[in-house]
Amino acid sequence: MKRNLKQISIFIYFLSVTIILCSLYISYLYQDWQWLSRSGCLIVILGIYLTSSQIIENSRRLSQRYRGAHRNGNFLRDWANDKQEKILHHARNHEEGTWIMGKCGFNLLIFGTFIWGFGDLFSLIF
Repeated sequence: MKRNLKQISIFIYFLSVTIILCSLYISYLYQDWQWLSRSGCLIVILGIYLTSSQIIENSRRLSQRYRGAHRNGNFLRDWANDKQEKILHHARNHEEGTWIMGKCGFNLLIFGTFIWGFGDLFSLIF
């Protein structure tokens, strides 16, 4: 697992350098240095992806928990007494809510950064 994470990190560093070099070339070719600025947007998105890996992993686990519990017929059932069941249910709802909010925030960071970097180009499309 650790080796895989290191490979992903190295790939993202390589991708970032490639993005910068391509944007430098395009900027120089068209004498429009906004393309170099735009490359910063893409690199920030890659950084958000790396630093939010915990949110992505926990969202994956949460969806697996839903699928597994639903398949087993134990979707909201804990085999504990009533008081412990209520405590576990409250803790689970809080944990799920926290990770859902984190995933939404992660998506908004990426979308907002992309619009910030490339929003002015939408007028060329429409």
